[in-house]
Amino acid sequence: MRAKTFFAPAIKADVDQLAALEIDLFQTDRCSKKSLRYLIQHAHVIVARQEESTDILGYAVLLSRKNSRKMRIYSFGIVPTARNLGIAGKLLEVLESIAVNSCCRMLTLEVGDGNTAAINLYKKHGFVQYGFRLGYYEDGGHAILMKKHIQ
Repeated sequence: MRAKTFFAPAIKADVDQLAALEIDLFQTDRCSKKSLRYLIQHAHVIVARQEESTDILGYAVLLSRKNSRKMRIYSFGIVPTARNLGIAGKLLEVLESIAVNSCCRMLTLEVGDGNTAAINLYKKHGFVQYGFRLGYYEDGGHAILMKKHIQ
């Protein structure tokens, strides 16, 4: 029987593991340990773990702006060994729940135009493209801007 996955806010003790995941998952535009410490205190940083484990399987950073009805998915990643287990979709549902509870009406994100798996995941969960940014990332890569209207 496979252990159950649960989602919870990140804590300061997660910073080293989150920073290592940023390095493993992203070539550029990574969050530093300093940024992650700040985000854990001032944003919604959600981690996915299996019961009875401290290993992070996936995480997301959700940003809000005062007096705004939009929230932005700033960073989102699933470790390669945990992909195709439904964790990404459940993590998106958790983020949407946070947004709804915050009286948010829209989620936005940017995704690399070559990241087909992520683009398909977001589309499957109701996100649509609303823009495109040339040279958006540090390495010159382009970004697809996506949004989802929520209830």
